[in-house]
Amino acid sequence: MYRFFFSCLMLAIPCFGFSQQTWKELWHLELDSTAIWDIDPMHQSIVYQNQSIQKRDAKGQLMLQESIKSLGNIQKIDAQNPLKIALFSEDQQSICFLDNALALQGDCINLSDLNISLAASMSASIQTDRIWIYDEPNSRIELITLRNGQGQQVQNVKGLLNMKSIVNMQEIDNRLYLFDEENQVAWFDQFGNFMDVATLTPHKPIYPIQDYFLIAEGKNIQTVDINSKFVSFFFAGDAILDSKILKMEVSGDRLYVQTEMMLYCFKIIQ
Repeated sequence: MYRFFFSCLMLAIPCFGFSQQTWKELWHLELDSTAIWDIDPMHQSIVYQNQSIQKRDAKGQLMLQESIKSLGNIQKIDAQNPLKIALFSEDQQSICFLDNALALQGDCINLSDLNISLAASMSASIQTDRIWIYDEPNSRIELITLRNGQGQQVQNVKGLLNMKSIVNMQEIDNRLYLFDEENQVAWFDQFGNFMDVATLTPHKPIYPIQDYFLIAEGKNIQTVDINSKFVSFFFAGDAILDSKILKMEVSGDRLYVQTEMMLYCFKIIQ
C-alpha cells in the first residue's frame, strides 16, 4: 500500500533502459501554485487549497470535499496510507489524521507534547503506527510510535552530513529521504540507518528512485545519478504542459506533475 515505482521497474533505470518514455495524459486539474497535494496507492489524489481538502478518484473526478479551516494552514499531505491521511501544519506544529472519507480521526497531535522543538517536516512510515519527524533546531530525526509517544532518534543530522536547512522529508520505497534547501539529499533505511548522500542541481524539483533521481528542467524531466550525471531523458513536456514543473511524483505506472496552474496525471504506455 506504499509508494512503489512502475511494476516492471523496482530499480527504474535498468528496466526503462536509456531512452525517453512515452506517456498518455489521463487528466488535468486547474490548481493554484500554492496548493498542497499527494497521491495514495490507489491513484487517488488528495488536494488542499483555499482551506479545504478534496479527494479525487483515479480519473481525476471529484469524490469528496471538506472544509478544514479549523486545522490551520496545511504545509504537507502524506497519503501513503489511504485510511490514515496525515496533514502536517508547520505553523500550528501539529499533525492531524483523516480517514478515507476525509473525516478527522480523533484529536490532532501537538508536536510539543512529543518533545519536538520545531518540526520542519514529517513523513508517514511503512512501519505500523509510526511517523518520521525532523526537529530543525535540534538537527534530529525522530521515528515516533503514535500509540505511546516513544521513539528513536538520529542526532546531529546537519552536522554529520553537512546539510543546510531541511525543507522536506519523505519515506519512499522503504527509504527515508531528507531534502535541504540546496537540493542536497540524504537517505536512510526504514530504521534510520544512514545510507548515502547526493548533491543535486540546486533549486530544481527532484524525486528519488532508489539510487537515481528525476530532476525537472523547465517542462522536461531527466534521470540523473547520485553525482548529478545525466542518465536518460524521462519526460518531454514542452508541447503538453502549460508552464514549468514545480513538483512531480510517481505512483505505480503514473506520473503526476504540478505546474504553476495545473496538476497533470500521465500514464506510461511504453
